[in-house]
Amino acid sequence: MLDFLKAISAALVLFYGFFLSVAFSGGCKNKKEKRVIAALCLVILLLQYVFWKIYGITFAKQIYPLFSHLPILLTLVFVLKKPFGVALVSVLTAYFCCQLPRWVGAIFLHIFDQQIAFYISYIISNISIFFLLKKFFVTPAHRAMTYSTQSLILFCGLPLFYYVFDYATTVYTNALYEGTRMVAEFLPAVMALFFVAFLTSYHNEVQRRNETEIQNSLLAMKIEQAKNDIFTQKMMQGKTAIYRHDMRHHLTMIDAYLKVGEIGKATEYIQSVQKDIELFTPKCYCENVSMNLTLSAFYERAKNMGVELRIEADIPQSISIAESSLCALFSNALENAILATAKLSDDKEKIVYINCQVHKGNLLIYIKNPYIGEEVFQNELPETNRPGHGFGVKSIKLITDNHSGYCAFEGKDGIFTLKVVLPLGSA
Repeated sequence: MLDFLKAISAALVLFYGFFLSVAFSGGCKNKKEKRVIAALCLVILLLQYVFWKIYGITFAKQIYPLFSHLPILLTLVFVLKKPFGVALVSVLTAYFCCQLPRWVGAIFLHIFDQQIAFYISYIISNISIFFLLKKFFVTPAHRAMTYSTQSLILFCGLPLFYYVFDYATTVYTNALYEGTRMVAEFLPAVMALFFVAFLTSYHNEVQRRNETEIQNSLLAMKIEQAKNDIFTQKMMQGKTAIYRHDMRHHLTMIDAYLKVGEIGKATEYIQSVQKDIELFTPKCYCENVSMNLTLSAFYERAKNMGVELRIEADIPQSISIAESSLCALFSNALENAILATAKLSDDKEKIVYINCQVHKGNLLIYIKNPYIGEEVFQNELPETNRPGHGFGVKSIKLITDNHSGYCAFEGKDGIFTLKVVLPLGSA
């Protein structure tokens, strides 16, 4: 009976470790891979039996990694096409999790002091713990090890240490069971070190993720604001069309004043009509309607802040870059330029130069403005310590990267320049 339970335990621990390794690495993609995995598992089980019969249990345990863990690793890499790092960490993590049913078995052995109690509890716990890990631990473990290279290395730390420690102190030597103080103190010390490293790294990862989420939210708000500006300008354009339609009525009124000799009233009426038209008539800078509206809106905004925009734009009506992306880029760039220029004390220097044109299949954008103070750059991007600011620059960089383009920021001798190259026809 005891030998039968030992055989069942040996088979179960292989299934436990093999299928957990597969699950940690990302699992099988189809039924064909599942059948191959099941067949290979049986082959490794048969290989184990042969080694135990030929070399005996003691020596078989010492070379167990060669005919068990290594074949599982190779299966994950070459059969399931998993990355080597993920496959290695999956095998180590599965081996680490094998300690859980062993601990349950050790408890029952201590309580009943019978080997049969150990193997029965070990078999039951192997099955139950496997399904618990499969349901609650496999998915977060896989996400953790595939989140980044740093998380993969960190996740590998404790399972790798345990693997080496377990074989060094229980298989190749009896240092752990002999009660050597250095060995006994070493294990909790390393686990404490890993715990500190894990929390530190986890905190940094969370901070970076939160910062990225905040940036994405703010960038989305800026894009939405750009869309709203375009919508407002389109409404103004619609009003212009209506006013143009009503122009014949204004001409009739002016003609009536002139016929009765009321030249002063005719002049006043003409000036009144001109003011009304200027309130909502966007200036024409280029053929592209959306960009023309955006440039018009920022021209008025700059004018209200005492800043002059000198615009040279030659953007065709049909362009492959998304309207929202292009307007967000210009909105962020012009907003930064206008705000920086408005701080100057000399009104004659409050000029922002904008030049954009298509050249050799690329949209070229050049914006130049004066500024006061010192510009601080980090990773070739201007930095600011003002809360809630600095996202415009990151938005420009993100948009150019998404379109396989190029952007360069430079601040020198009180002049800030932005150069952008966007390939037309990119996604």
